Amino acid sequence: MSRTAGPVVLLTYQGDSAVDPVTGKVVRDAFERYSYFRAGTRVDLTLSGPVSADNVDPWRTVSNSLRWTP
Repeated sequence: MSRTAGPVVLLTYQGDSAVDPVTGKVVRDAFERYSYFRAGTRVDLTLSGPVSADNVDPWRTVSNSLRWTP
C-alpha cells in the first residue's frame, strides 16, 4: 500500500492484552504494523488499540505523518 512517505508493507493481526491487575480482564487488541523502507533504512511503526475501536482515521493520520529527511 502507499502512504505519504511512499510504499509500505502493512501487516494486520490481533492479540490479547496483558491481564489487568485490578479487574483480571484481558482485552482483544488489533494491531497494524507499517514497514517503510528507503535508501537502506527501514522504519517499523506499530499501532494498537481495542478490536472494537474505530481506529481507521487516527491510524491513517499517524501512518501518513512519517517523513524522510534528505
